[in-house]
Amino acid sequence: MRLFFSFLFVLPFLSLTHAASIASSLSDLKKQVIDGKIPCRGVNLGGWLVAERWMTGGSPAWTGVPDDIANEGEYCTMKYLGHEKGDKQFDEHRRTFITEQDFEEISAAGMNTVRITVGYWIVGFDHTWGPNINTWKMYAPGALAYLDTAIRQWAKNHNILVLISFHAAKGSQNGNDNSSPEALGETNWFAYEENVNNTLDAVEFLANRYKDDDAFLGIGLLNEPQGNATDIPVLQQYYEDAYVRIRTNVGSDCLLSISPMLWQQKPYDGNWASFMIESKYHNLRHEWHHYHVWGFGADKWTPDKIITWINSVETKYYDEWKGNPILVGEWSIASQFKMDNATLKRFANAQINMFKKAIGGWTYWAWRYYDNSGVEWSMKHMIQRGMLQW
Repeated sequence: MRLFFSFLFVLPFLSLTHAASIASSLSDLKKQVIDGKIPCRGVNLGGWLVAERWMTGGSPAWTGVPDDIANEGEYCTMKYLGHEKGDKQFDEHRRTFITEQDFEEISAAGMNTVRITVGYWIVGFDHTWGPNINTWKMYAPGALAYLDTAIRQWAKNHNILVLISFHAAKGSQNGNDNSSPEALGETNWFAYEENVNNTLDAVEFLANRYKDDDAFLGIGLLNEPQGNATDIPVLQQYYEDAYVRIRTNVGSDCLLSISPMLWQQKPYDGNWASFMIESKYHNLRHEWHHYHVWGFGADKWTPDKIITWINSVETKYYDEWKGNPILVGEWSIASQFKMDNATLKRFANAQINMFKKAIGGWTYWAWRYYDNSGVEWSMKHMIQRGMLQW
């Protein structure tokens, strides 16, 4: 691990030549990542532009909000607060939770990518139809300005690429707080054409807005969709339509990541290995999320058993996969166990070694946990403790 250092006071005085060399270096890095010559080594800025209360509990965003409402996500929280209070609280959260110093530290730690989660409201419009055409107005405005700053200033200043993750689609693609549903547990994205069209409009808008920015790597087209088997055709048609819009309408060759259903995280789940393959499409990644928190309880597992499982079973998933290059969009060394440092390092190393087989690389979840009480969820804290090395 490299030592963190501060040179923020120098940045305003960078020469034009030096600034140009940074941009050139970033452009070269982006090309090599998109071409598959360099993998993403990065981290999610989770909880920032799509606030998740479980990992940002001390944030001003939740001040005065009952726990049961805050735990449902941004929509329900803003509905409770109203704009007079909520706009100020969420702006304060966005202003303080992630800053340029985080980008400096991420770069100093040897990473090349951040994955930034966004919701459909960030674009500030809804060109579709139906009774829910104004739901985006419930949210606190202003998130787009922070995304602009992240891509056009902070990432550029510190030689970091930005992958935008479309985390919260209109109607919710999974019913979880991270997709900000109107009611927790409700998944209405698949069932309504206007919701899918809203998502298409939003990803096209984002691709067009950042297509000429050196730090813009691409877009994860939908995070953790969780529908039924009958919803898979809707999901796959969305990916095909988004690809056409971004490649044809926008004229962008940015990296695009497609996610299967959340319950399809193995090589033979469905037809994903033959879906939108490189012979007809280009600059695509297939995104898996790999956690050992859920389904790995103390009733059946121990840390040693999990490590053995990773080495003997899960590693084979990457050997057996025949589709587009895998990008591990989320992973963590969080678990249901309190591991000592030596065991935690072995747990981390087992995963990192496995992910070397993922040509697209990985992004850890997440950079920051609000007060470090969930320390394994915080990559920043784990690096400081010496638990993560790659």
